Amino acid sequence: MFSVVSAVISRRKNTLMTAYATGVVCGLQVEFFVRGRNCNYDKMHIVLLILLVLFNPCVSKADEKGFSFIYAADSPGKIVIFDSDGKSAWEYPAEMARDVWKLPNGNVLFPYNLDYNSKINDGMSGVMEVTPDKKVVLDIKTKGQVFTCQRLPNGETLVGAASQGKLLIFDGKGSITKSITVRNKPGHSCMRYARALSNGNFIVAEESARAVREYSAAEDLIREFKVDFPPFGVVRLENGNTVISGKASIVELDSHGKEVWRLSAAEVPLLGVRWFAGFQVLPNGNLFVCNAGGRIPFFEITRDTNKRMIWQSKDKDSGIPVGHGIQRLDSCLQNPLK
Repeated sequence: MFSVVSAVISRRKNTLMTAYATGVVCGLQVEFFVRGRNCNYDKMHIVLLILLVLFNPCVSKADEKGFSFIYAADSPGKIVIFDSDGKSAWEYPAEMARDVWKLPNGNVLFPYNLDYNSKINDGMSGVMEVTPDKKVVLDIKTKGQVFTCQRLPNGETLVGAASQGKLLIFDGKGSITKSITVRNKPGHSCMRYARALSNGNFIVAEESARAVREYSAAEDLIREFKVDFPPFGVVRLENGNTVISGKASIVELDSHGKEVWRLSAAEVPLLGVRWFAGFQVLPNGNLFVCNAGGRIPFFEITRDTNKRMIWQSKDKDSGIPVGHGIQRLDSCLQNPLK
């Protein structure tokens, strides 16, 4: 279950014992620092071993078995469904797709950008819906860079058109039924994820503005959350708080914009964080996160003061392609409109 890489025990004034150990627990690097008075060497070793077992993230059979999830890999450009063993179970080509959904009907929804170039804002792009047997049932076409999409409860599709600086809503025939202009300047860094909320509003991660903004269907700016990093993903929680991911940080803000929780890259150095991109708030409150371009591409962590690492993938050198969008498929019953 675990292996101790190193352990150091020292004695001070014959009474105070200090023990430090680093080890690998189910592939996760862990560190422990223990002090005790009137303890001998063997007792301190026992304490360290007990701590390793208690903090072992693989004690549950569910964790050992793994889980299935869908992934938007923008390099080499495909949508992948990984099974519970971490093997590719389904793939579909998708050029520069950075968001992905497995819909309740089993189909897969994702944005795409043909002949992608971050400096070109008039290329062909769109959103596609594909069946499990790889039949295209919807192909919404637009122009400019598109990094986000979402199926709405009425069957229409939300498209975040960054190059146009707009949220576009399309019906099932590919016609625009609503257009909402965002405050940020159109272009590559205008927006990343956009989500429709259950109150009828829309929330948008506006990257270059370092802001998350909520708009009404009438284009009114309802509220704005400023952050100290370029944002990527955004989720509104049932309690009204908002979780925002981005470069080097993930934060949770209350309805007034006050920070109530943060995970910074410096707190998890072994992940080799490059960018906290797409993420999912699981039913248990944990975060399932895509570390785009980082050393450990995916991980699950508790959203509390402990920030306990529950699970992490193999490192990127194992052949996992770089990507941004993820969705755990064992949590599909969670309502995405938050």
